[in-house]
Amino acid sequence: MVIDASNSLHKLVEELFVANVDAVYNVAYRVLWSKADAEDAVQSTFVKGFTRFDQLGDSSKARPWLLQIAYREAITIVRRRRDFPTDPSEMPEAVSNEPGPADHAIASAVAEQLSIALNTLGEDERMAVVLRDVEQLPMRDVANILDIGLSAAKMRVHRGRAELRRILSDVNVV
Repeated sequence: MVIDASNSLHKLVEELFVANVDAVYNVAYRVLWSKADAEDAVQSTFVKGFTRFDQLGDSSKARPWLLQIAYREAITIVRRRRDFPTDPSEMPEAVSNEPGPADHAIASAVAEQLSIALNTLGEDERMAVVLRDVEQLPMRDVANILDIGLSAAKMRVHRGRAELRRILSDVNVV
């Protein structure tokens, strides 16, 4: 009987991984701007998620819970490398230009321009817009993941969207 419980937990964790790995990677990548570091954050996220699965409570909230862990893991990596630039404009050229999971989902020219525009936003607005509009999380989950109030989350999303509109209108995308 213990084996059955263990197998069902393993299957549930595997299903959560398959359903959320791209979103977890996307959040980590948008904080870290490094594919290798984002992959490390994804691994750490799922290890922590598995070891702390009993803390989840409501499995319907697994996605925002995992994204919050991913965001915090990515921030931890950023703090460990304080001497390395985190602003995309200050980053050295990437060693590899191979697209990651999020890049495969973005196929059209408009989506590419949107990605470029997202990179120009400040981290606060960028993360709020990514969580709300790309990952399609409810505003309350965005606030919880970023550890800010609901009105602050709404303001960040609003400012981020407004800046995206301005940037994209300059390149005649919107």
